[in-house]
Amino acid sequence: MVEIYCKLIITKRRTFDRVPDNFKNEVETKLFELGYDTNGDPIAMEE
Repeated sequence: MVEIYCKLIITKRRTFDRVPDNFKNEVETKLFELGYDTNGDPIAMEE
C-alpha cells in the first residue's frame, strides 16, 4: 500500500492529507527515499 500511495502522490492523483494515518509515516519516509516531498514534488539536490 505504501508504494501505491507514493505513486498516487507523485502523479498528483492523491494528496498526502488523504493518506490514512496508519500509513503516513511510512509513505513520508518512502517519498523522501525516492527524492520527493509530501506534495509529490522532487526535492532539490544540493551540489
